[in-house]
Amino acid sequence: MLAAWERFDDEHTDLDGWPYDQDAYDARQAEKDAALWRRFSPLREQAAALLDAAETSADHLAGKSGQARWSWQLAHLRGALERVDTAHTEYERVVADPSTSAEDLLAASAARNRQASEALVDWLTHGRAVLEIHAATVRAGQTGIRLTTRAPLAATTASPARRR
Repeated sequence: MLAAWERFDDEHTDLDGWPYDQDAYDARQAEKDAALWRRFSPLREQAAALLDAAETSADHLAGKSGQARWSWQLAHLRGALERVDTAHTEYERVVADPSTSAEDLLAASAARNRQASEALVDWLTHGRAVLEIHAATVRAGQTGIRLTTRAPLAATTASPARRR
C-alpha cells in the first residue's frame, strides 16, 4: 500500500514535491489515509495491551536474544498510538454532538484519517518489531505475546443438537 502511494507521489509531483494537480493529489491522499485507518482500526483497541506485552517480553530478552532497537521501536509505536488515539478522540467528540450533520461527520472522519496517517505509517514501518519480539520469546522457550480476545460471533454460537 505504501509502495503504491510512493509511486503515485513520485509520478504526480514535480522535483520539489509539489503536486501537478492538487485536487487529484488530495483525493488520492484521502483515499490512502482512509485505507490506513480501516486496516489499523481492528488493532487499535488492543494495541496498547500488545505494546505492554511486547515491552515485558523484550525486557526478559534483554542481553540474551534481544535487539537494542526494540526498545526504541516500541517507544515510537507507543507515541504513534497516542497520536492515533488523540485523532480518534477528536473524531468521537464530533460524532457525539447530536447537531452534527452528515457532511460534518464525513469531514471529521477525513480529518481523523489525515491526522492519524503519519502515526499509522509508523505502525506499518515499526510494528514488525512486535512480531520479532514474539518470535524471539518463543525461540527462548517462553510463552509468547498473548492477548485475551473475544471469540468471533460465529464461534460462540451453540453447535446444532445431535439427532437421536
